[in-house]
Amino acid sequence: MSEWMSQLALFDYFVRGGPWMWVLLACSIIALAVMLYKTFDLWWAGRGASALVEEVSKLAAEGENEAARQRCARSPAAVSQVLQAVLATAGSARQAVQDAATSAGARQLASLESGLPALSTIASVAPLIGFLGTVSGMIRAFTAIAASGLGEPGVVAGGIGEALITTASGLVVAIPCYIAYSFFVARVNGLALGIELGSAQLVSLLSKGDDNEA
Repeated sequence: MSEWMSQLALFDYFVRGGPWMWVLLACSIIALAVMLYKTFDLWWAGRGASALVEEVSKLAAEGENEAARQRCARSPAAVSQVLQAVLATAGSARQAVQDAATSAGARQLASLESGLPALSTIASVAPLIGFLGTVSGMIRAFTAIAASGLGEPGVVAGGIGEALITTASGLVVAIPCYIAYSFFVARVNGLALGIELGSAQLVSLLSKGDDNEA
């Protein structure tokens, strides 16, 4: 019974917030979907990355480039795509190998960052939507005052309540989005560094002949 009453109170709170609450609800649903997607996506992209780099480097050092490519193809780690690009250019000039690594790394970074602009936008826009609801509620309150004076406190309180509810709701949506965005950006940066170091290790290994000739 108490749970049902709590749900009813929450729905009443939502309704009292006015039409802008529906916009905030849509923002929260999109943000939640992005958070769940990026949590899995970034976990999958980093799965076994360090072990893969070491194994592929060992195979490449032994001249087993085909085995190294097959090992990369079986890995879900984002660095595997970059390592495959480097292995595909094995035997080429160092600059060509480096260019292949840079190009593949840029593509992987773009993939890792997908979804983050939406989360950042919601974190920035949600408080503004809440503020817009605040303005809407205050307009409603002052309109009620102009129409009936201060003799109808309930009407005035409804507008002020709408203003405060939308302000609070905008912050409730924005704060978790901002925290999640910061966490995901840090995670992407960590993965990007791992990709850069792993590809550099393999580039250096496959380009030893070029260095020695220089």
